[in-house]
Amino acid sequence: MKVLGKLALLLILLAAPVPASVVVAQEQCRLPSRITVAPCPNQSREEARGTKGDFDHYILSFSWSPAFCTSPAAKRATLQCRDNQFGWIIHGLWPQYAQPRAGQRWPQYCAAVAPVPEAVLRRHLCSSPDPRLMQCEWAKHGSCSDFATPAEYFAAQVGVATRLTLPEPRPGQSVQAFMAAVVAANDDSHGHDRLQQRHLRVIGGSEGIRELRICLERDLVRYRAC
Repeated sequence: MKVLGKLALLLILLAAPVPASVVVAQEQCRLPSRITVAPCPNQSREEARGTKGDFDHYILSFSWSPAFCTSPAAKRATLQCRDNQFGWIIHGLWPQYAQPRAGQRWPQYCAAVAPVPEAVLRRHLCSSPDPRLMQCEWAKHGSCSDFATPAEYFAAQVGVATRLTLPEPRPGQSVQAFMAAVVAANDDSHGHDRLQQRHLRVIGGSEGIRELRICLERDLVRYRAC
């Protein structure tokens, strides 16, 4: 994507009105006085593959925080699970291949990146409340994306999230019923393509809904079938 195209996309996303019923992220939350800036610890252990900008579409993934906070991984997530109470949070924005390449569905760690600066972490911790998560999302997925900086990358994913209304999962709710509820909550397209069940993936089942993934074209405006 050309620089002017990226800037235009960011201006559109950031200027879009925020629906009053959005529940994706809190505008305010309790943040620590100091945030440690450190590179993603996974990038030295996981495979690097792909080339920046060489992919077909995006997935924007949301995590249901109450479900995550009952898992063993929650022990280290004090900001998310001890200091605050969240509903849906943004897990990440992931470049994807339309068809597997060498058996892989997505690129990752496409280039070495510097750690996300503290100011960018602080700006977005109320929507993605874990500094290590944000560092790893930028290193693993942002390095392959259309965005040159972490500030652009995280602003873009928040821009998409703010045009969505995500209902709270009900106890015992099936994946199919939850998908129908998401579509019903977003029946006003706000000038964009209408969200449909074929644009969604839901992770969960009898133990409860844990994750919602929305498939998008590279312009981050049009939805696409997952």
